[in-house]
Amino acid sequence: MNRLDVETSRLQPMMAVLLGVIMVPLGLVSLVSGVMRGFAIVPVVIGAMMLAMFGLVVGLVRRGGGRSVRSFTDDGLERGDGRFLPWTELERVVRQIRVRPGTGSKALWRTEIWFRNGESAWLLPLRVRNLAEVDVLVRSLPCEQVEKDV
Repeated sequence: MNRLDVETSRLQPMMAVLLGVIMVPLGLVSLVSGVMRGFAIVPVVIGAMMLAMFGLVVGLVRRGGGRSVRSFTDDGLERGDGRFLPWTELERVVRQIRVRPGTGSKALWRTEIWFRNGESAWLLPLRVRNLAEVDVLVRSLPCEQVEKDV
């Protein structure tokens, strides 16, 4: 293996932008409207909550993108935030399995590749387009591989 790039879907970042196009103007209008009415508490709180919710969504999308694996090489892997994690520090692979309420069916939620320095890299199956190819590589890593229900 020379280099395996993880092909990611851009759906989540695009949906966050679309959410911003809707929520930011509505939140700002509500906030300004509340301030213009002599600090009416309800519109101010609604506007602040909409902006805070959008900020939370952007933070989660950025965190997931930064911790996601960008590529695998013979020497290690590179995360979305540019950090390189060498295979010499590889500790374990944890597959986080989500049990769906009601049906009890199980689905892979996230794969975490942990290293000795406490760093980890994520593979989010809903974002990875070449998951089959990447999963074969991750399953062949010479380390402990566990499943954890979340």
